[in-house]
Amino acid sequence: MSTMRVIRIHLQGTLTSFRYPHIHLGRQPSFPMPPPATIYGHICSAIGDWIPPDSARFAYSFQCDGTGDDLELLHMAEVSSGRLDKKWGYVKNLEVQTNVLPHQILLHPRMTLYIDAGKETERWLDFFRSPYYPVILGRSQDLASYESVELVELEQSDFGYFESTLLPWSMRDRLPDGTTFQMPKFVNPEDRRRVSWDRYIALERRVWWPPKDGSHPPGARTALRHEGEKPVCVDPLSPAWGEGHRIVVWHSWV
Repeated sequence: MSTMRVIRIHLQGTLTSFRYPHIHLGRQPSFPMPPPATIYGHICSAIGDWIPPDSARFAYSFQCDGTGDDLELLHMAEVSSGRLDKKWGYVKNLEVQTNVLPHQILLHPRMTLYIDAGKETERWLDFFRSPYYPVILGRSQDLASYESVELVELEQSDFGYFESTLLPWSMRDRLPDGTTFQMPKFVNPEDRRRVSWDRYIALERRVWWPPKDGSHPPGARTALRHEGEKPVCVDPLSPAWGEGHRIVVWHSWV
């Protein structure tokens, strides 16, 4: 049986939010799970430097205990006239307005993050055991913590299940569940206006990937399997369901 060694991180926090980047007025909604660009920033924060986007790939399972709304004070700044303000005696170069807006938050987030950095995988393990910057997930105030950081062996399997994970758009016609989102895939750290976007499926429940004989656990929602499908990558230490384990779906930033 073919195996591969990767980093597996169990993370938990109190709350987090992954804001839709193009909504600035009204209620600020959140993606139900972190976009790939957020995971890139999280990994770079632990390492303490920007990594080449082609140096690793990632997968995750993300869950939370519900959602709520928080009130957030926004400061909207724009360039002013540059004229002397007679009242204050200073040149006015900025106009700042404040506004209080409801902001959707995810409560008690939990994430199992898998990282495959090729030959660098074992060296990267030390970065996550002693991260360079504070551990956050989402906004800069969304502090989190690592419950465990370890090397694990993933295996190939003919079947398993997808659960609370991000899937590629190419699987849209295979799945009975999941919501499609346009997410930021990669934000260039040298020019943050250069953003790569891609379509993904946020799957917030469990879906069975059947073996060739089509068998499945009682009551399981089942994905559509095509002839000649290659084996999938599973975490043998994840909870078992119908003799199957969690499928690890890899993503990259390139």
